[in-house]
Amino acid sequence: MPPKTRPRKPDGEPNLLHGGKQTDTCPRCRFPRNKKDKGKGKLLHGIPQVTDSAQLRNVLVTIDRNLREDRDLTNDPAAVFMMGVLEARIGGREYFLIASSGRTADPWIREKHLNGISYHQGAWEPVNPVLPGGHRGWLTVRGENVDLDANTAGVTRPCSAMKLLLGLGGKRLEWKSVEYLRMSEMVYVGPEADDAGMRQWHGKGATNSWTAHSCNACEARIPYLICDVPANRIAD
Repeated sequence: MPPKTRPRKPDGEPNLLHGGKQTDTCPRCRFPRNKKDKGKGKLLHGIPQVTDSAQLRNVLVTIDRNLREDRDLTNDPAAVFMMGVLEARIGGREYFLIASSGRTADPWIREKHLNGISYHQGAWEPVNPVLPGGHRGWLTVRGENVDLDANTAGVTRPCSAMKLLLGLGGKRLEWKSVEYLRMSEMVYVGPEADDAGMRQWHGKGATNSWTAHSCNACEARIPYLICDVPANRIAD
């Protein structure tokens, strides 16, 4: 009789966190990100932490496949960039955004690279906002202005995670409630790319070996951008 096997436990934590854990202190409002409002019992932060998901990782797989079949792109064997996808449900409405980093002003990902996405087919929106030129003048996902730490290294790096969060903030949504916000990233590296600086962000997920984690500059910037505590609740 074959020995009994225990069912596999679900993973104890998400595959990847972007911008730290919910137990961290927010650099913008200076509240712990899992702090609750004493009066209402709800979290002060609607987005205490940003995780990825299997569905988002599958979206990236489809985009990557389309990119590698694009002759215009494969003719540039030195191409290297990060691609990212974000999904959020805010105020009862869902948002699905796609962005790419890179050394060109134009985004790598175009409409033709979205073919075949089965998860929320037809709902994905490419975004490519211009990043601020320094630590001032950034935008939270709630659409409020915020200045980052002046000592943040790589503050102007045009990463896909920044474009996704700024793209959401630029919608100036009516901020009623946040059900979720998730984000996944993946590295595209051409066969002749100088990839030493890119592959270090590759393959540190607990359940997935190819999902990318955010770079140090993004890890420092994301906490400011996901803070949705209203400005009038932040002490001077």
